[in-house]
Amino acid sequence: MRILLVDDEPMVLRALYRTILSRWPTWEVITASSGEQAVELLSHTPFHLVMTDMQMPGLDGTAVLKACLHHQPDAIRMVLSGHTPLQRILETEGWYHRFLTKPIEPQRQLAILANLNLDDLDVENLLTRHLVTSLERIPSLPKHVAALRALLDQPDPDLGAMGQVVGQDIGLAMTILKLVNSAYLAAGRPITDLQQAVAFLGVSNLRELLEQRGQRMAPTEALAAGLDLEGVWAHSQEVAQRASTWVLAATGDAALAAEAYSVGLLHDVGVVVLATSPVLHYGEILQMIVREGESMLSQERKVLGTDHCRVGAALLSLWALPETFGAVVRAHHCEHLEAHSSLVSLAIYAAHFCPGRAQPPNLFFDGARLASNSVPFTQTLSLEAHWERLLAQWQQAQPGSTP
Repeated sequence: MRILLVDDEPMVLRALYRTILSRWPTWEVITASSGEQAVELLSHTPFHLVMTDMQMPGLDGTAVLKACLHHQPDAIRMVLSGHTPLQRILETEGWYHRFLTKPIEPQRQLAILANLNLDDLDVENLLTRHLVTSLERIPSLPKHVAALRALLDQPDPDLGAMGQVVGQDIGLAMTILKLVNSAYLAAGRPITDLQQAVAFLGVSNLRELLEQRGQRMAPTEALAAGLDLEGVWAHSQEVAQRASTWVLAATGDAALAAEAYSVGLLHDVGVVVLATSPVLHYGEILQMIVREGESMLSQERKVLGTDHCRVGAALLSLWALPETFGAVVRAHHCEHLEAHSSLVSLAIYAAHFCPGRAQPPNLFFDGARLASNSVPFTQTLSLEAHWERLLAQWQQAQPGSTP
């Protein structure tokens, strides 16, 4: 395992170096005292993780991140910086996976690195990691970006209305949750409510974020042929709304319902990651699914060696979104009740597999064909009755569970 640490402060480099080797003495830790030195190293020496300061004379952290993404897209990119202007953070959002602030306690640094599971050399984990580290951002639908921009252009922008727009778009929601849960902006606890996240970021920061995102927005045409992007977004929003409604009715907990909405909106983000990869030819996999009738996960695992549930969960973890999100995303295809350790997880699974959504001709999105699969639903019951029955089964299987 080879790590690159970049900082113009020798004492910081020594402290980081000692801390890492105290836990992983077999790792190779290389230090660079300038952006120029780091960029030169990145051009010829492979690294598994790069941790860089932002504010350095000469080539700064932005240049290091761009060089890392260009030369070594598989490397995990982390920022450890002190007084970085917020505008710089928003400008570089797509180039780093995590933003940490100085000073950092050694135990926290070790915990963050341990959570990355860099020593896990399982082939499926390596494939999954490769897919998420090379990704800069999740695309947004142009109509949602235009709607948000129109709201921001008003004399007195309505944060509530902006939260509603963000709640319709996977790309905007992912980016905003990543930012508000970063160490730089963290409110002391995970933010899982999209309305709260939008309010926390504020109008000026949203305006700057949209400007930066618009300049580097991934074109929707780059997505795999055969993937109905509008269908993915619509399906995800329906799952979010349905799961949120069920969780609120079962618990009366508005905060938990808001969390269910957020993770419901993001539950199929792994599909988008696979579809945006320029090397996977995911469109061919979609055609095989439609043609052969095999399950989506089985076909993905057969061809790719991983699946969109694992990929989505890995991305959420890498971007430091709340831990509960990853567990739900990873389990949203799992039919075994014991796989769902929370009410939110069960609600997302049930909402995802609800029958009733038709598949557009020659197009595919996760959830479009699932009504014919072997799931605990029948066409003779209403959706509410389906949910009540499944909830009762889950509660019986986990009598000591709490929402």
